[in-house]
Formats: sequence, structure tokens, C-alpha cells
Amino acid sequence: MNDSIDLTDKRVLIIDDQKAFQVMLKGLLMSLGAKDVQAKRTGDAGIAAYIRQPFDIMLVDYNLGRGKNGRQVLEELQQRGVLKATTVFIIITGDNTRPMVLSALELQPDDYLTKPFSQHVLRTRLNRAYQRRMALQPVFKTLYQQQYQQCIDACHQQVEIGTRYSHYCQRLQIELFNKTEQLKQAETAVQSLLQQSAQPWAELKLAETRLLQQRPQEALDIATQVIKKVPNAIEAQDIITRSLVKLGQLEPALQSARESVSMAPFSIERQNQLAHIARDNGDYEVAKQAMNNILQIARSSVYRNVQHLCNYLRAILDAAEHAETRQQVAKYQSEASMELQRARYDDNLVYSELPYEKIEALLGSRIDAFNGRLREAQQLLNQAVGGELATTEAIPEELLVDVIIVLLDLGEFEKAAVLANTANVRQQLDDYSTKLLEERRQLSKQTEQAFREVHQQAIRQYGQHQYKEALELFKKARQMAPLNSGAALNYVQTVISYCENTSKIPVHLLRKECSQCFRNLQGLPLSDSHQQRYEHLQQQAEKLDLI
Repeated sequence: MNDSIDLTDKRVLIIDDQKAFQVMLKGLLMSLGAKDVQAKRTGDAGIAAYIRQPFDIMLVDYNLGRGKNGRQVLEELQQRGVLKATTVFIIITGDNTRPMVLSALELQPDDYLTKPFSQHVLRTRLNRAYQRRMALQPVFKTLYQQQYQQCIDACHQQVEIGTRYSHYCQRLQIELFNKTEQLKQAETAVQSLLQQSAQPWAELKLAETRLLQQRPQEALDIATQVIKKVPNAIEAQDIITRSLVKLGQLEPALQSARESVSMAPFSIERQNQLAHIARDNGDYEVAKQAMNNILQIARSSVYRNVQHLCNYLRAILDAAEHAETRQQVAKYQSEASMELQRARYDDNLVYSELPYEKIEALLGSRIDAFNGRLREAQQLLNQAVGGELATTEAIPEELLVDVIIVLLDLGEFEKAAVLANTANVRQQLDDYSTKLLEERRQLSKQTEQAFREVHQQAIRQYGQHQYKEALELFKKARQMAPLNSGAALNYVQTVISYCENTSKIPVHLLRKECSQCFRNLQGLPLSDSHQQRYEHLQQQAEKLDLI
């Protein structure tokens, strides 16, 4: 194979925010024979140009100022499935610190160039990357199209003929065996390699396989040995973290997760793992910070989503609800409000169909509920999703957890349970939100159970025309769940039946409680049947001078 790449017929794209570097690099490329060289200053512009007409070579600076960075450009092209198997993608940066290098290499660009570099270095790297791309076209094509079995077969062919890329193909083959849960094949392949030579990357693949085989202690032991040999092996550190979680060793897992993030911080998956483990350890401050990091990383990436904003706000309130002092509670609640104000023009929200006003109202509702201002919380909840609660219209999944939490705080256990069950069936919630919600439901379970028992007992007394006893029980139920609409309606109905069927009733003593029930129900998002019942009871109460 010719050692020199012919650039005369290659389309080259430079993405760099510095005009001077664009000019310099373009000059180097043209001196190497390139004729079609274009330059863009932003990641978005570069992606748009590539989508219009793909380039053969992309030279992308990691730091592009505002907007997407070089890693996010590669990530978006990969995720959108538009990156061609023949395209050479090289990341360029002036920062050679460990977090930057590991984060840049994590998505496996074809190469990585550190500024400044010479024409000779550029030519050598281009030649090497281009030759690899051409030799492994069948591998990359099937990989990008997610045809994993075909990719495994293509890797096998490369190994069989003994090309210089055999090790890469063996590694990819094992990764795909693991990805497709062909664990026996993965183990056979990696053990065969280890018999030839105990390469750290092969040991790492064995650790990955052992973890998938539910053998976390073995995975931990292997990955620990790898990290000693290769301190920058971020994959080994990730396996250590996941193994410790599987073994239930949460404090060491948290320490390991923090080390992983310090090594390569620009991964949403890694930050999310840290948030999960921190919360399980009761370290709500670290969980909150990890969720904030996800929000910042996602802001300019293909993963931009309003869910990240909601999860960050949720993590702040989670920290507030577990705070030990009033000062900490106030600090977190203020932080949530300030973040929400900043988010009004956030890209995560601007490009979402979810109105800012809904998030704002729901955040206020959660804060009011936590501080015992239940009526105010109820009004804001109605403002945010009142229409959806009164009908069968779906509540936006980004808000579902917070709606359920407020309903639990208000004592609307039935509505909360229906929404939670619907979310579980539809698998609408991410893992972090699911865990948060499960904990909150568990905390309210005792109150909910006591309420249900008293409420059902009251209903039985009412059915037996024991109105006085039923009233006492409904009153007790309302003390447990002050804004439960069902309990309020039942209380009013019992008062009316008591007045209609018993002589010498001290109406003035019942009027205050009855009026309070109607105030709580006023403006609530009631179902059609409850709304009709409310209006009927209101007419009856007015006739009896109860309101």
C-alpha cells in the first residue's frame, strides 16, 4: 500500500474558531497537495457543512469557544448516523492535560494532534489514519450501521489475514460480543489472546466480560491490576466503580466514581453514574453537582434535553429536603429559584416544547409543599398541570416525578399512585428519577396507609348511617391529608346527611369545617364525576346554610 495519501481529490474540512490557525493549517494542507479545503468557525456550522456534502477528512479543534466542542462534533455525527465509514476525523488541541486528552480520545477519533505540529507530523498522521480507514472500511461501515454481527465477521476476516490492524479488530470483536451478550464467545476470544500475551487492554476486556457474567469480584480484581499498570485506563476505573456497586460497597464506589470523573469529566454517562452513587450514599451535594455538570455538558451537545434541567432542579430540591439546617434548606431553595431564572433562555428549554411557565409553577409548588404552604402548592400545581390532572391528557414526562411528589405532599395518594403506575407501565422515567420517586413513595407509605384505613373506616360508618362517627373519622383522615379531594367531598357529604337525618344539629359548629372543604376544592382540577359531585354538594350545602 502506498505510504502517502493523495490529497488532490480529497475534500477537507477544518473547524477552528481562530482565523489565524485556519489560514496556517489550510496552507499546510495545500502544500501537501490538497485543493478543496473549507473552514468553519463553529461546531454547528461544521456539522451542517458535513451533512450537506460529507468530507473525506475533518480536522477539528477541541476548544471552539462557545457552542459545541470538537468531541461534541464527533459525538453528534456518530449519534445522528451521518458519519461516513471513509471519513478521517482528527481532533486538534493546544491542551494536553489528562482530562482533556482522555475526554477527546474516548469517542475514538482517528487521531489526536497537539498544537503546534509540523507539516511532517500532519502528513504522517493523515497517512496513518487514512490507510487504516481504507483497510477497515467493511468494519467501520457495519459498525456505523449497527450491524454488529456483520461487524464481528468483518473483524474476524481482518484477524484471519493478519493485517496490522488485527489487535484493533480483536478488541472491537470482543466489545461487540459483550454488547450483543455473546459472553461465551467473548470469554473464549479474550482468553485466547491472554494465552499469547498478557496485554492490559485484553485484561480489561476480560474484566468487562466478567462483570457482564455477574462476577463482579473477579472483574474488580482484574481492573484493579490494570489500573496499576496503566494509570490513565479510564475504562478500568469505570469497571472498578461498577463492580463495587454490584458488590454493595457504596463508599468505595463513590470514591472510584469521583476518580473516574476527574480523569475524564465530559461524559454524561459517567456524571450520571456519579449522581446515582452519590445519592445512594446520602451525598446529595455531590449528586446535585453531577446533575449540574450533565446540564452544562448537554447544553451544546446532541443530548441537549430539557430533562437535564429538570433533573438538576430536582437534585437541588432533593438536597434541600435532606438538609440538616434551615440555613441549608434556604440556600438550596434559593439556588433552585436562581437556576430556574437563568434557565428561561437556556437552549435546553428554548428548543423544547415544554413551556417555561409549567416548570416555574411546578418548582414553586414543590417549594411551597415542602414548607407546609399546602394551599399555595395546590394552586401552583393546578396552574402547571391542572388541565392534565382533570382529564386523561398525559402530563409531560419531564414533570411527572415532581407532579407525583407534590400530590403525595398534598395527600392526593390515589392520583399519585395512578400517575406512578402509568409511568412504570410506559417506562417514562429515567433511572435517577425513578429511584428518587420510589424513595419518596416509601416515605409517604406509612401516612398513606393510615389515611386509607381511617378513610375506609369512615366510609363504612357512613354506609351504616353512623354519621357522627363517620364525621370524626373523616375529620381525622383530613388531618392526615389536608388537601385530599376525595376526603373533602366525603366530609361535606357526611355533614349534609348528618344535618338531613338528625335533629338539633349545631350547624354553626360544622359550617367552618364545611366551608374549609369547599375552599380547598375550589378551582381544583377535578374529574368530571367529582366536578358534578362537587357542584351538587355545593347546592345542598347552601340550602342547609353550611357555607
